[in-house]
Amino acid sequence: MKAKHHLLFFILLLASASLLFFSSELLLPESIKKLVFRSPQIDTIGHFIGFFVLTWLVSSILKLSLLSTLFTLSLYAALSELGQLYLGFRNAEFSDFWADIAGISLYILLKYSYLKYKIFTLKRMIKIEQVAKAKLCQ
Repeated sequence: MKAKHHLLFFILLLASASLLFFSSELLLPESIKKLVFRSPQIDTIGHFIGFFVLTWLVSSILKLSLLSTLFTLSLYAALSELGQLYLGFRNAEFSDFWADIAGISLYILLKYSYLKYKIFTLKRMIKIEQVAKAKLCQ
């Protein structure tokens, strides 16, 4: 069941990326195309989404703890921006680094919240089950 959700997410992601890539062929108004694809913030948004998905993949595939994932990918984000200082065709920007950290942090926050909610509901179900058993035994 979990694999189905992952596959569905990747299909949606691929479809969205394809639509964006081939948007020049779509019947979008020229003003919208210029706004979305000529804006310098699109790079920052790409960093945010990319690191959100990367964190999801690392967490799902490698099964690292959330804290290890946070530190590892934060270090990777810092090193990748630092490496761009030495490339002639790329720029190292703090805004991209902070977008990377924000993407990582959002995934960690959502995953942590989900795990806490799952534990809470499990405890509640066990408690309800115990109360029901106690009533049956009386």
